[in-house]
Amino acid sequence: MKPADGPPLAVTAHHREFLPADGAVLDVIATVHGPEPASNVRHDGLAEVILLDTSGSMGAPQAKMQAARQASIAAIDALPDGVAFAVVAGTGTATMVFPAEVRLAVADERTRAAARRALKSVSPHGGTAIGTWLLLARQLLATRPDAIGHAILLTDGRNETQHPDDLRAAVQECEGHLTVDCRAIGSADGVHDWDATELLGIAEALGANPVVPVEDLAGLGDEFRTVLARAMARRVANARLRIRTTELARVRFVKQVHPAIADLTGRGEPAGELTTGYPIGAWSPQDRRDYHVGLEVDPLAAGTRRRIGWLSVDTETGEAPVEVPLTVEWTDDVLSHSEIHPSVAFYTVQQDYATAFHSGLAAAREDRIAEAEEKLGRAVALAHATGKDADVQRIARIVDVHDAAAGLVRLKVGVDWRLAESSRVVVHTTTRWGAAADERRPPTPAPRAAPWSHCGERQLGAYCQVCGAEHGTGEAVPERR
Repeated sequence: MKPADGPPLAVTAHHREFLPADGAVLDVIATVHGPEPASNVRHDGLAEVILLDTSGSMGAPQAKMQAARQASIAAIDALPDGVAFAVVAGTGTATMVFPAEVRLAVADERTRAAARRALKSVSPHGGTAIGTWLLLARQLLATRPDAIGHAILLTDGRNETQHPDDLRAAVQECEGHLTVDCRAIGSADGVHDWDATELLGIAEALGANPVVPVEDLAGLGDEFRTVLARAMARRVANARLRIRTTELARVRFVKQVHPAIADLTGRGEPAGELTTGYPIGAWSPQDRRDYHVGLEVDPLAAGTRRRIGWLSVDTETGEAPVEVPLTVEWTDDVLSHSEIHPSVAFYTVQQDYATAFHSGLAAAREDRIAEAEEKLGRAVALAHATGKDADVQRIARIVDVHDAAAGLVRLKVGVDWRLAESSRVVVHTTTRWGAAADERRPPTPAPRAAPWSHCGERQLGAYCQVCGAEHGTGEAVPERR
């Protein structure tokens, strides 16, 4: 996929200014905004594949298949003219619904009508092998390498007719070639037969979008239309968050923390000297995502101020990314270096919530009841404190909540663990820091420093681009004429 023409993504950084003199991990929240809306919107650079679970379980009850079919039709109707698209039926294998051949059609009045007719003949049968569905989507999108590829994956079951290693290999094959939005169908009483671990693994690798459980089949069509609207607005593909450090710092971890928690640490690739790029998927103008970057910083004498790194976003346009500097000061003042930036605290609480829930659920499944109630109680208390009342109600499917604020819960007797699957994915979906003050403030340009020499190189900025030393610690050099 190549990025569409348009302005680059914007990045801002939030972190505390002071570090202890003996070194520490600097926590940075990097906020990335989507590109400005284009005035001349074209859709011939977009490609969409609908991956529709048509396994036998989709017929129990038939209302699931009917709702999935109608939602797919709603999505097709929402496709703008010029978009390349296909519909795939997923069972123990992947087969084309529309077009009949393994290719992409181009959306117009005629092809949309033909796709609607083809969907009416789809019926549930067979097993579930999600990896084969993804590989067919990859094959289809490979015919349009110039387009931004996206897939909607709708399922109600587990990857039961395919070895887990084959699913992982299929996901890996798709990385960098498409992004996916997963929608998982359950029953109205909260029972879900799909596997949260499988869907979270797919989502994390292919765009890090939230996995959304669907229990109200009547709303499935609107859900598909919402997903399509965002996908059809995408103007940037294969963006990467770039982290460049001086020799004073090293990347310890990189996590997406909004809209969904996803660990990107192991997905980084070298992008130059002391620089690593982390894939952050495709972007539309309304997108905003936040990333938690942990930088391990060496000790320095108290009072020393240095630039330790830079953040930027690479959109593969060939233009040099605009870098945002990270500058800190080492100090012996405990009050100064112990301060936590509010953005870091905000997302740390939500990551703790997800960790507490997963730990509690694991303990419950192994009959460690006291530990399970302590951890699940903490999850309930954190969800309550952050206003996630719907999450508390979901967790209450497996525990009796006696005091949400205090985290006092008791595990229900004879729990059907399928009631926990929706919570396993929902705890990874976060609320956004600074939602009430989402303003794009252009950075104030720093005064231009006179040319100076440091680390054996001519420097033009306020800090040495090799070691991060501040201007004034080297020798002045004359301007070149």
